[in-house]
Amino acid sequence: MSAVDDLREYLREGEVVEAIVFGPWGWGSAPIDGEDWEPGFGEPSPPPVPFDKRGVVLTLDEAESYMGSWSFYGGYGSPDCYATYIWTNQRVIWITEYDGSTGLDSAPRHPRGDMPDMPGG
Repeated sequence: MSAVDDLREYLREGEVVEAIVFGPWGWGSAPIDGEDWEPGFGEPSPPPVPFDKRGVVLTLDEAESYMGSWSFYGGYGSPDCYATYIWTNQRVIWITEYDGSTGLDSAPRHPRGDMPDMPGG
């Protein structure tokens, strides 16, 4: 189980990760107005992604060390991964959820004639 392996398998030939931003774990929330972070439901302790690295633009090299003990793909129920945005030279990638099952989804980074799909179907 490794989110960085999940991501590498999801990438297309010639696709390069340019930036990653992690958010809260599962259905957790980011703190507001100076509050401290609270771990998300079921988040490992210590958290794989430190609180001070969430909402921060990271390179893949910087993010990789935080991605080895969890997966973007999960079964039903509360998500067992971080909300994540990933920018590549070709796409923007994020976590999608259908009835609690999580995985990666994406859209082209720039407008192009590409057939949209309907996540969750």
